[in-house]
Amino acid sequence: MTRICFRYLALALVRWSGVLISLVLLVEFSFCVVGGSNRHVWGFDVYQSIPLELSVQPISWWELIAERSGATLLALAIAYGGALLFGYAWGILAGRFRRFRAASIFSLPFSLFSCVPGFWFVVLVAIHSYVVWKRPGFANELVVESGPNLLAWWNAAVVALPAMAVATAWQLRSVAGAIENEASRPFVKGLYLTGYSEDAIFYNNILQRALPGIVSLLDRTLPLVLGSFIFLEWAFHYDGVGSLLVESVRLGFYPGIVVSGMWMATLATAVTMGRQVVAKLLQPVQ
Repeated sequence: MTRICFRYLALALVRWSGVLISLVLLVEFSFCVVGGSNRHVWGFDVYQSIPLELSVQPISWWELIAERSGATLLALAIAYGGALLFGYAWGILAGRFRRFRAASIFSLPFSLFSCVPGFWFVVLVAIHSYVVWKRPGFANELVVESGPNLLAWWNAAVVALPAMAVATAWQLRSVAGAIENEASRPFVKGLYLTGYSEDAIFYNNILQRALPGIVSLLDRTLPLVLGSFIFLEWAFHYDGVGSLLVESVRLGFYPGIVVSGMWMATLATAVTMGRQVVAKLLQPVQ
């Protein structure tokens, strides 16, 4: 167990380092080579202060990252958690009733919602926010001073909903597809011929044998959700890591670009490493 964890930890560090080097080179090339800026990404002076466009009040780097990370993690818990919950639960159920094409039926609502242009969804919510609350997007003009902060949960849920729909549709069909591939193996037909019940064949054989493949799909939708948050947070004026990245690019603020990019890379790398360890432990001994 310890050897497996160290091996995948070393692999995760290599991936993380590669992302960091690539991001620094991309920022340097985009702003200095193409944009003609005389400020380099490794210059100490560019990391001194935080622009007022990112924070009106004086705030430290750690406070800024903690505040933006908390907002993004709340939306991510709704989007990614919902995608895994519905994707795995309905995907396994679709695999159980695969003869009725349940995967297509269960994923249809999410697929239809995913086909709705995100731009129009943003416009409708922005109009509703302006008409009902007299404010555009999620500007910080309303503050919950006492009781549960339901407004923060509502803002996070609206940001998370489009990303969750796309991720759920993919997760559901992928889980159902992994189960269907296992169900098409020759041993299943043999179990039917020997008199095993359909429930026993599915839960005691097909599902157990497909479990490593299902677990390997755990982290596949995370990059999709994080990538969606980059434009969703900015469109909704949601103060998260994704909007920090867009605002930093617009301002040419190197630290915001590097920190927000590496924050997402660190989260994705950690989840991938955890998935690899769990999938390795679930593999049957040869």
